[in-house]
Amino acid sequence: MRLINMGLKGEQVRLDFFGCNLKCPYCIHIRQPFEEYSIDEVVDFVKNSAAKKVFIGGAEPTLQKDLIPLIERLYSMGMEIILKSDGMKPEVLEQSLPFVKGFVLELKVPFEDTAAIEELTGISSKRVEQYVANLKTSIDIAKTRWLRLWVRVIPGYVTEESVKRMLPVMEGACEVLLYQFLSNPDFDHPFAGYTSPVPAWEDMESLAAIVAEKVPRVIIVGENGRKIIGKE
Repeated sequence: MRLINMGLKGEQVRLDFFGCNLKCPYCIHIRQPFEEYSIDEVVDFVKNSAAKKVFIGGAEPTLQKDLIPLIERLYSMGMEIILKSDGMKPEVLEQSLPFVKGFVLELKVPFEDTAAIEELTGISSKRVEQYVANLKTSIDIAKTRWLRLWVRVIPGYVTEESVKRMLPVMEGACEVLLYQFLSNPDFDHPFAGYTSPVPAWEDMESLAAIVAEKVPRVIIVGENGRKIIGKE
């Protein structure tokens, strides 16, 4: 298995896998180096960490052929597992259902904004159709468990108008996280002419208020820290 990072963050182990089926122009992970690990090496690291929670993300973990066997091993150890994905392989999410607590999936823009999706994912218009179909299926699967939808708020793509159009998809999620673009250097590269955190924190709060109409818990993350609206 190819891992960008394997480490302990707080009380959980974080496994960040290399490789992705999207080519998002602002993504840091697809440019990061990786190391090869066996399932046993990953399991031993988790055992020795004394953690009880594992977050599996990366670039895109569902591309790893040994992902489900790894998740099964971690589950048998009593680990609470969260799986983050771009949603392009719903069949893998389906296979993971007996073993995970929940999922984290990203919404980029409304599904009907196909030109924007093409720009934000770096894939062809033909593949965008498949991406949208697969992500819809993945979200439906994920809603049967705990689900966080997260949105990278890039001005011009994510606006009050577009967020309102995303509400029907967001409804049914346990929480939505709104991330202020470029507020964390570990998350993204400059894109679309933006080189510093955007939009303004006040605009993030306005978007969160819209989402809170349909979702019980909304989290804003950005240069001002973290703010929760709704359930603590």
